[in-house]
Amino acid sequence: MDPTFPHDDPGFDPAAMGADLSADPFTSEVEVVAQSPDPLRVLLIEDDPDHAALVEAYVAGVSDPAIELTHEGTVEAGTATIREAQDGGDPFHAILTDQQLPDSAYFETVGRVVAAAGASPVVALTSLGEMDLALDAVRAGASDYLVKAELTPELLRRTLRYAVERAQRDEALRETNDALRRTLRHARQMQAQIVEQEKLAGLGRLLSGVAHEIRNPLGLVVNSAEAIVSEASELRDTLTTAELPAAAREILDSVDRLAASIARNGRRVDTTVRSMYTHASGVEGRTQTTNLSEAARVALAQVDPGAEVELDLDDVSVRGVGSALVRMIVNVLENAVHASSGPDGRIRITTRSIVQPDGRPAAELTVEDAGPGWGLEPDHALRPFVSTWSGHLGLGLSMARTIAVSHEGHLHLGTSDLGGALVRVTMPIDDDLGEAEPPA
Repeated sequence: MDPTFPHDDPGFDPAAMGADLSADPFTSEVEVVAQSPDPLRVLLIEDDPDHAALVEAYVAGVSDPAIELTHEGTVEAGTATIREAQDGGDPFHAILTDQQLPDSAYFETVGRVVAAAGASPVVALTSLGEMDLALDAVRAGASDYLVKAELTPELLRRTLRYAVERAQRDEALRETNDALRRTLRHARQMQAQIVEQEKLAGLGRLLSGVAHEIRNPLGLVVNSAEAIVSEASELRDTLTTAELPAAAREILDSVDRLAASIARNGRRVDTTVRSMYTHASGVEGRTQTTNLSEAARVALAQVDPGAEVELDLDDVSVRGVGSALVRMIVNVLENAVHASSGPDGRIRITTRSIVQPDGRPAAELTVEDAGPGWGLEPDHALRPFVSTWSGHLGLGLSMARTIAVSHEGHLHLGTSDLGGALVRVTMPIDDDLGEAEPPA
């Protein structure tokens, strides 16, 4: 039996420890084994015909459950039979194996059988006086061991039932642990998403307040500058050249240029303020099933790529605001367009379905370019008002990330095999998606 259990120690006295001797020490463990398969399909790997006959004789007298025994004489034949059963979808419930076999040394036999057995428990058979070998078998992955000279039908039954039951519980525990790990990973993702949404919401409130305070006086400045330009033009048209001294003409021209510059830059600031408003407003609109590949095509139609564009678009749909998804892709595309403005410019857009690490299906959009790549750290590139392009506000990627996060997605920056930058957006796919509607 398993050397980790003290009831196998001849000097162990359960009564001295207050144990209830009227109870079968296996009963409480094996009550659940009422669910164990009946019969148990067991493979015996044993080259000694006398020992094999002994096990077969003991098995014949076992019930609750009955044991259906298959016999092989070598490790090679045994592992082949194991694989055949697994491929047939009916693997053995347990495997009995001798450690000394013609085609395998004792120190490798159990390891070879365990490697082939998969989830089926392996019980090693050892001869009297080979307890060290039995312990080696357990260390090699055997679930338990049996001493051939001490075999009885009841001991064989109990050992096999216990091995199967423990294997079932181990498998259930592994499944539970996997489920808990997936849940924990999802919880961490949700926590990170909530934190990101709070940060973006705070930024939105800041931008909204700043934009509101700037836009009203800015409008007065632009209107006044445009009025000065208009009045200067009227004054120049009204006065003849003879009536307007040269010094006055120079002053009038200077006022015209300065007022025009004020109006032009004021309008540029107004564009910045509108972008801030757009960033602050987040995502507004009706959530619907949207085909992401169609959204990519609509976005491409709104941008002049000025470069070769390669499309690899699979039909994949997500739940979201179609107009916002188009705006997200436009912002990402504009960044790629600026990077691919040279003669060798190239852009690749891809959409496809993927499976996330937590097992959930997701839609993935990637936009790649053959430009110079990121001129700064990716985390820094996602910050608002950061841009390596002259004359650009630096809100495009930040706004794209805001939209991705609002759709429970993520936006990541990387390097493309085209040589330039890569932007990857992943968004979860609902199981109950309806028919996709064309994005606005």
